[in-house]
Amino acid sequence: MRTKNTLIMAFAAVLLAVAVYFLEIRGVEERAEVERVANRLLRFESESVTGLNIKTADASISLQRIDSTWRITAPLDLEANESAVDNIVNRLQTTDYDRLIDETPDDLGRFGLADPEVEVTIELDDGSAHSLALGDGTPVGSNLFVRHGEGEAVYTTAAGLEDAVNKSLFDLRNRSIMTFAEQEVTRLELTTANLEASMQRQPALSDGIARWKLDDPIEARADADAIGAYLTQLRNDEALAYPSESIQDEDLSIYGLDTPQLTVRIWTNDDSTISLEIGNESEEPAGYYARRIGSGAVFVVPTALFDEAPDSITALRNRTVAEFARDRVNGIQVEIGEKAIRLTKDGIDWKIVSPRFLEGDTSTVSSLLTATLAMKAADFASGTASATRFGFSKPYARVVFNLEPLPSQDMSTDQPAETITMLIGNETQIEPTESGPTAEGDETEEPKPTVGRYITLENEPTVYVVASDDFSDITVDLFALRSKTLVSFARSDVSRIELSSGARTYTLTKDEENNWNLSGPIAGTNLTKVVDDMLWSLNYLRMESIAAEPEGNDTANLASFGLAAPAMSVRAFTGEGDVAHVSIGGEVPAEELEELPEFAPKAQTYGAVDGTPGIFRLDAKLRDALQAIFDELS
Repeated sequence: MRTKNTLIMAFAAVLLAVAVYFLEIRGVEERAEVERVANRLLRFESESVTGLNIKTADASISLQRIDSTWRITAPLDLEANESAVDNIVNRLQTTDYDRLIDETPDDLGRFGLADPEVEVTIELDDGSAHSLALGDGTPVGSNLFVRHGEGEAVYTTAAGLEDAVNKSLFDLRNRSIMTFAEQEVTRLELTTANLEASMQRQPALSDGIARWKLDDPIEARADADAIGAYLTQLRNDEALAYPSESIQDEDLSIYGLDTPQLTVRIWTNDDSTISLEIGNESEEPAGYYARRIGSGAVFVVPTALFDEAPDSITALRNRTVAEFARDRVNGIQVEIGEKAIRLTKDGIDWKIVSPRFLEGDTSTVSSLLTATLAMKAADFASGTASATRFGFSKPYARVVFNLEPLPSQDMSTDQPAETITMLIGNETQIEPTESGPTAEGDETEEPKPTVGRYITLENEPTVYVVASDDFSDITVDLFALRSKTLVSFARSDVSRIELSSGARTYTLTKDEENNWNLSGPIAGTNLTKVVDDMLWSLNYLRMESIAAEPEGNDTANLASFGLAAPAMSVRAFTGEGDVAHVSIGGEVPAEELEELPEFAPKAQTYGAVDGTPGIFRLDAKLRDALQAIFDELS
């Protein structure tokens, strides 16, 4: 019985909740919606509008929505500015009246409605039409007298309505200079008095790099960025004025369009063509007269559309020497003279595999790739890469990039792996392009030529002239490319250390509380602070430079660096064995330090590391940290 009562009460609660929703919550929402539209001047849904007419003292403009697209039908047949028309429709749909002034006025002239400034009519898909007449502004406040075209009542509404709907043919027409989808452009031609250039978009690869190629008057890679920027300008710019809606051929000379200064032709995927001709300069508004082939209208385009058009083959050529996606690179070879260094990628790291196996310096390799992809030509040399004067038969440097294959278009197979080979040839001078002010700013300093080299890509005819500074991070030696880190370990894992100085050897161990203590004759001595300081210097120990290559590690050579009998050494152990064994030799003499880079430490010692052939110059901080321990032990 109790269960039955519970079910009845639960059912009653549900009914009560439903009743509350429909009577209270939903009722409030419906009442709010009624109140929201109660003062609307016109009641309609914007998607139901099929036509619009705007009548002013100057013109009557009619528009029709055809297949969801607005088009001007009178006084001319023109494409409409979709957003401008939609803004008018939306404003009419959401405009409220403030007050009902007079339901049956005997004199509409008092409100400026006998001969209204603007009349707007909308046509709906049910065949009905609604109009609104806009009269004078109210004497007080920022309002406007209006009335329905179907009735006599006069209302007031916000004066901004007039600005929103009182639009001219110029305001409502599509003023786009050229209409196209940029990604669908396949070919571009530019013709001026000094230039006839044709270029084609190259097939898209899956590396995200846009590629264009010049095919007339020369065959060369084109500047995809410059072409893309100009296509964007052509697509986004709008006409500033329309001095003629229907030009006759005999009148083209008035605007300089009988012999245009610039002709632009665009081909799209469906082989359709759009052509633009730009003629003489216009004074008011400032710009240039232009027309689209096939259209009778003459319009004025912004000055920049003409002034910023590529005006030479050089402006259209791609100054970027090498283009590839850096994440595709899995191997690099740098050859300078007779020396060759080969690197291969290992996950996110780089390994040197020739002339010997070494850890690569990831930062240096990254800088090499960055410099390669950022390198741009200061100029283009005349002639082809086969000419002997460029020095490519015996280049100063040769850099090879091995690239991972890209997925093929059908995604079932990969494209072949790709190799890009860059040849750096003879030196040349790069002439300055312009003068600049001196430091004092009161005179013009004569600019000086800079040193550069000829560069080409194997199997390409183009020869680039590149400033030497732009490829200094590419033509690097083995020392630059190898990792400078000699020792690396997790400090927390080190549990035992052996220290030697002359004939003395000490063993230090770490207890459960991470304190370092001396084992042996004077066991228990706490050396935690000085040992921790030393481990900071030992871990990630880097070479400053190489004092002797591996083949020089004979006894005589070791003695000359104080390493036949090292001044001190340190060996660190974890539970898995030793992780570092470094010997410290003599101090690097001052005259030798003077030949090293300015940023190098001013105090250095010679050192050797087990497992890494060679003798290195090390920051003296490690020696000083070891000495601090020996001082404590003394």
